[in-house]
Amino acid sequence: MMTLNEIAQELEAITGYTVKDSFGDVNRIVAQKPNFDDDFESFLVTYEFNESDDIVDATITTPRHENIDLKIAEVKLRLLSYKSR
Repeated sequence: MMTLNEIAQELEAITGYTVKDSFGDVNRIVAQKPNFDDDFESFLVTYEFNESDDIVDATITTPRHENIDLKIAEVKLRLLSYKSR
């Protein structure tokens, strides 16, 4: 469990680059066949860097049916994808 800002800090430590926005670009993932029994919502957070055109996509989840402020709440980090450009 981490905040979006903590994820950005870890990415900076790993890559040596600085992220453009410590909260990233957040988009909700909508499945083609949603499973209403799932107890979580999925989001894709894209982080861009100042020194590089590379990006990192972070797949995160939050509890379903809860009003969560993604700027301060801890989320469950499920997957990181590093994309070189």
